[in-house]
Amino acid sequence: MTTIEDIQKIVLRPFQNHRQLSMREAETLSLELVGILCDSYCKNRETLKYVARFLTQDTYQDILDERNLNKMCGYPMCAKAPERVRDPFSISDNTKKFLWENNPYAYLSTYCSKFHFRCSQFYQVQLSDEALFARTGVHLIAQNATEEATFAEKYEVTLFEELLRKKASEDDVKSLIMGLKRLGIQSGEVESPENDEQMQEDLSKWLSDIKIVENKEPSILGDLTKEDSP
Repeated sequence: MTTIEDIQKIVLRPFQNHRQLSMREAETLSLELVGILCDSYCKNRETLKYVARFLTQDTYQDILDERNLNKMCGYPMCAKAPERVRDPFSISDNTKKFLWENNPYAYLSTYCSKFHFRCSQFYQVQLSDEALFARTGVHLIAQNATEEATFAEKYEVTLFEELLRKKASEDDVKSLIMGLKRLGIQSGEVESPENDEQMQEDLSKWLSDIKIVENKEPSILGDLTKEDSP
């Protein structure tokens, strides 16, 4: 599991001498971040949201690709394998693109479930396109309260799981579908009323599942299970 402290200690610590990263330093930092997340997963939501400060959509795609090479679900909050593990070297890029665009279940070769496919898409489209070397000071571990608040707001992302928790009524679900379309979230399927109904059913199911597992008195170990505990 990867925590905010791990990111700071392993990835950010070597770059604390100045506020402005060079292009080379930014590239090295990005590679380190991809490296730590390609064979691990974020311990909690706070970690994944913190990581967004250092990611572009392209860097996040690199993380997805590397996680798949390691036979892990693309979503960095997950430790499972994709539902359909496929040898990434067995097909060409053109074939992979064709399958993704024409197979409505292509996401299962990248993610463990449709839910994590949606979570990952929702996260990725919110990431800033601003180059990391232009994000002056964002990599510094010791931030004053004003700087921390500025970076937290500027590079803030909302996780799909958090958004679902706020949606309770059927009208909210329909509104969420429209919001996903405006954000450019792709379903991998041809748009049609039938697919809108399917998405609505999916969202309603995920809402139901979240309500069922919600724990009003969480353990002091957070999301750790007994198996994960030391």
